[in-house]
Amino acid sequence: MYSEDLLYVVALNTIFKYRPDLSKSIIENLGSARALFYLKKEELEEIFGRNRGFIDYVLDKSLLDKAEKEVEWCREKGIKILCHTHSSYPVRLKDCCDAPVLLYSFGEANFNYNKTIAIVGTRRATSYGMKNCRTIIEDLSASGCNPVIVSGLAFGIDICAHKAALEFGLNTVAVLATPLDQIYPSQHHYHAAKISRQGSLITEFARGSESYKLNFLQRNRIIAGMSAATIVIESGEKGGSLITAQLAHSYSRELFALPGRVSDTFSKGCNKLILKNMATIFTCTQDFLTTMGWITETKTTGSAQKKLFYTDDPEKEKILVALRKNTELNMDELHRITGQRIQDLPGMLLELEMDGIVNSSPGNIYSLS
Repeated sequence: MYSEDLLYVVALNTIFKYRPDLSKSIIENLGSARALFYLKKEELEEIFGRNRGFIDYVLDKSLLDKAEKEVEWCREKGIKILCHTHSSYPVRLKDCCDAPVLLYSFGEANFNYNKTIAIVGTRRATSYGMKNCRTIIEDLSASGCNPVIVSGLAFGIDICAHKAALEFGLNTVAVLATPLDQIYPSQHHYHAAKISRQGSLITEFARGSESYKLNFLQRNRIIAGMSAATIVIESGEKGGSLITAQLAHSYSRELFALPGRVSDTFSKGCNKLILKNMATIFTCTQDFLTTMGWITETKTTGSAQKKLFYTDDPEKEKILVALRKNTELNMDELHRITGQRIQDLPGMLLELEMDGIVNSSPGNIYSLS
């Protein structure tokens, strides 16, 4: 069962999918998405002025019927609809001024895991780019930090990043420029299915949305916005990956670029990012992890292993079991999973942290050491 409020947010997103700032402004000023659809024509004219297109959309009663069918279809297919106020909505993305008002998500990736990396590049990737992309992800997997790899499911570097993440056991998120029932490019249907089982497919576009070039630019802001860092593997002097890089830079995200020879067409964009001091030069995975502050021990000592089990304290053991099954959890998620009282959790987590068993990150995010 879904809330009626969700239906109105879906309808609102349909109208303003290219103006998410308006969607959020409407919700903020009117108190809810629902309120917009109860306004009279005269009241709508005060808000939208001469923009008859928006007014006609809001007054079109079939829009809510379509939204209801969309929500029901998502429920039947196991697709989650994450409003921007939902706890599972990517927090980093939510902080961006142009973040979508909702996301459709298919899969189980944790969008708020602090080690989330966007890896992007040209569709016409060279052997140099593909080899380095794969090596970087293999090294990231071996490092033990287990990052989530985000990309756009496109040809070239994007699909190389997704496939490498799948191969080396990392969760990966594919951000689509199309609805979830229209995988693009169609050649990547098989990989999209695998990603949904070892990560997630996400989009802001509802079924029936028309495909425009603008959709891919919209998609790029989600890739950059939800990621803690962006690595550009290869890019010409123009292209979608450079736009993603510029967005990441504008969001104050860490930006890295793999350098190439000055004569290589698809390294010119990366070299320019480095030259302009927009991106840090990517030299090796170890340096990247050091810059990000993500250096992790790849092996756990025997004594530390033993401390993972609190046979004499079943309440702490519940916390550890939850953290073994989930890479990272916040306080509310631990409360929900373990059934512990919310006021008891901080003390137990502090003791576990002092014992070196649990790490805490900004935003009350907890993980096993």
